[in-house]
Amino acid sequence: MMKNGIVFFIVIVTFGFAICFAENVKKSIDDNREDNGDTEEPYSMDISAENESNNITCARRQNSLMHEIIKASSKQFPFMAAIMSHQNEYLCSGSVVSNGLILTTAQCTQQSISYVLLNTTKAKKDDASTMIRVIKSDKFPSYTGSDSLKNVGLIYTEKFNSTVASKIKLSNYTSVRNILDINALGFGLNSDDGQLKELQYVGLEHRSLYDNQDILKGYFDCVETKVITCFKDTGGPVIYDNELVGIITKGQDSCTKEMSSVYAVNKFMVEALPTYTFKAWIDEKIKKNEEQDETALIVYPSKPVLRKQVHKMTSAGNNIIIMPLIVLVTFFVSTIF
Repeated sequence: MMKNGIVFFIVIVTFGFAICFAENVKKSIDDNREDNGDTEEPYSMDISAENESNNITCARRQNSLMHEIIKASSKQFPFMAAIMSHQNEYLCSGSVVSNGLILTTAQCTQQSISYVLLNTTKAKKDDASTMIRVIKSDKFPSYTGSDSLKNVGLIYTEKFNSTVASKIKLSNYTSVRNILDINALGFGLNSDDGQLKELQYVGLEHRSLYDNQDILKGYFDCVETKVITCFKDTGGPVIYDNELVGIITKGQDSCTKEMSSVYAVNKFMVEALPTYTFKAWIDEKIKKNEEQDETALIVYPSKPVLRKQVHKMTSAGNNIIIMPLIVLVTFFVSTIF
């Protein structure tokens, strides 16, 4: 009898403990739910689609390839060109798409262009850069002014050695919907007027997923940085998967001094014209140019390298060996006679 009572007591205690534990677990789960109605919760993962482009939370971009503005290293982007004026002033960026062809904006081609600088990270002539003279320029046929959508142009330059620069491949994408994270390049992105413009790049998020326009919009957000953030350049490339997916037609002069990885800032940085909107036109230009060009350029991300020349023995080199032999034979004969 006593044994049965002990067993009954143990069952009762165990059952009571289980009930209490279940209540505590339920309370813990309820306390940690994101939809528990707590108005002090700073962020929510439940964002409606219509507000998504303007209300992206930092939590949703933890795996983004976005990064702060970074100074490019030498030969990191060997297709980049700095387009310069007759007064040696920097005008805009461009990309080498073929030997002697620089892709940029049509607005840039309307300026007084004198030359371009290749193989440089600074918009200034120096011993490290290669200066190439501009021959002529061209613009997309439908371009009539700043309000035109097809703000794209070409600069024709002198041909250059294949060791000077690489060319960048134009992407075959036919839509902007599958493009998420992009790199945008330019000179002096956050520099003040009068400062030397250096080649820089920044990782951005493309956010025109719900637009019907053929346009790329790059935003910067949710990155811990104290680097002054803006984009004071046009004409440069937008890169995705090492290919050119667009050219920058509009930047952002308003700079932000500091950003946090906690608070969503949603800073607009660039607007770019997708490559597919003008690819047929530029493909024709490249094909015609390369039919007349015997010096093909290597395609980025490969980088141009100096070719090692095979040393050929010249007559002067032969004399280096023959002359000592003649002297030696003459000395030997003279000692005999």
